[in-house]
Amino acid sequence: MRFSITTLGCKVNAYESQYYAQELEKLGYEEVSDHEQADICIINTCTVTNTAAHKSRQKIHQAKRLNPHAYCVVVGCYAQFAKEKERDQLDADLIIGANHKNQLVPLIQEMVNQDTHRDTVSDIVQFNDFEAMPIHYFESKHRAFLKVEDGCNQFCSYCAIPYARGRERSLQYDQVIRIAQSLVDQGHLEIVLTGIHTGRYQDGNKTLADLLTGLLENTPEHVYYRISSIEITEVDDALIKLMKTNPRICHHLHIPIQSACDETLKRMNRPYTVAEYKQRLAYIRAQIPDISISTDVICGFVQESEEEFQTTLQNIKDLQFSFLHVFPYSKRDGTKASFMKGEVNGKIAKQRVAALLSISKELRKKDMARFQPVQVLIETQDGNTYTGYTNHYHPITIESKEPLSGRITLPWDTITENGYYARKV
Repeated sequence: MRFSITTLGCKVNAYESQYYAQELEKLGYEEVSDHEQADICIINTCTVTNTAAHKSRQKIHQAKRLNPHAYCVVVGCYAQFAKEKERDQLDADLIIGANHKNQLVPLIQEMVNQDTHRDTVSDIVQFNDFEAMPIHYFESKHRAFLKVEDGCNQFCSYCAIPYARGRERSLQYDQVIRIAQSLVDQGHLEIVLTGIHTGRYQDGNKTLADLLTGLLENTPEHVYYRISSIEITEVDDALIKLMKTNPRICHHLHIPIQSACDETLKRMNRPYTVAEYKQRLAYIRAQIPDISISTDVICGFVQESEEEFQTTLQNIKDLQFSFLHVFPYSKRDGTKASFMKGEVNGKIAKQRVAALLSISKELRKKDMARFQPVQVLIETQDGNTYTGYTNHYHPITIESKEPLSGRITLPWDTITENGYYARKV
């Protein structure tokens, strides 16, 4: 049978979709694109904003129109967050929320064999166990991802994730080590630890620093590790010391700030002030001088005045990030922020996004100029052109007549709008 997977939302969703695809292919199912005819259409949904929820519904209806006789499987955050009546209106054959994701394939088999219709969504507070979804092979054979944590306890006022994914929970330490070793056996050279709150990894008394120590000890010297994203409150001294002393942990951290104005942060229910964020950032940089730190920023949050935005703008410049991911605030019904008055005009929010993205370009060039030569993991090849990312997560294009592979060190020639450019003579 042929199946398609449509994925919306975050990198964790992308990871989970790849797990579903691998498990189905093991049983002889054939994956096709979501524009082709399929027997089973899987839509991995997102609900982080009203727009994301609308897109999820839209993709479900599109899949049903294109494949009127196919089984429709809806999984993920939107499925969990939607009310029962809303789920009924989807007319899906199988609905899976935050729980039973690792049983998606056997549930699909049951659906096909018995021609059943089932909604498995249960109350988000009824489960606390981490559902392991190990992926043992990534097609690129270079960078691999390993999901070690799920859920969130933070309850930022704009975010639906705690209601859609449940409370924080982590993959068992021994399982993480075994999956990493399997990825190494398949030839992967870099493993990215990922989760909703990767920095809050906890198995008994083992923290993220303990986990990374175990991974370093149980995998070969040529295998490097990267942390996908981490909160400033989660970068503890043990993690900083480990990154400082072991070059196999890439010296790049993505630490969301969301706003660089205390008044805005308070309305967002973020657990730090700008001064606390700056102080911790200064300590990290003092301990690891060559580290690159990127961030996320939300523009146009409820009641964000021009004065607040200018404060954010100035503080972002002062903090000297390596680059920014910038998003206009988008309302999500049911969150605390959705009940607040004082929405910012959409055009103003877009102007603020553009201003920060312009700063991001300059910040990236400035950060890139710090490193010469650079260490690169080669990821793609097109003729004599190779692309990859440096340890500090800057993109690079390399022209070389000789074959390139793996992790290499080389000098760059120029810095362009698209990253480093190098010729390997």
